[in-house]
Amino acid sequence: MISDEKFPAGEHILKTKDFREVYRNGRSVRRESFLMYCRPNGLGRRRIGFSISSRSVKRAVRRNRIRRCFKEAYRKARRRLVGDVDIVIVVKRDPGKNYTYDQYEKAFWHLTKGHGILS
Repeated sequence: MISDEKFPAGEHILKTKDFREVYRNGRSVRRESFLMYCRPNGLGRRRIGFSISSRSVKRAVRRNRIRRCFKEAYRKARRRLVGDVDIVIVVKRDPGKNYTYDQYEKAFWHLTKGHGILS
């Protein structure tokens, strides 16, 4: 059994081919400046990936913070998510430096509810 405290490498989407599959064949839900694509993967596990371009969020520090906040929200929600799916979170524009972790978590909950993958 995987501890809730870990985020194993097998749960990451890293390959461009996998991202393209999710974009091409997945459904999307939008909230504010975030877009979540979701697609069944048939791998027996969930995977998550992030797409945050330097054009939409200029500073690397902020891109990394956004990624960390969404990873933590995913880690906390992992047990409540249903199905073996690939999830890609796309950041369309910078939410601003005053955006808090709680706001990222609410956005994540909203996006997962929109896909129907939250139990």
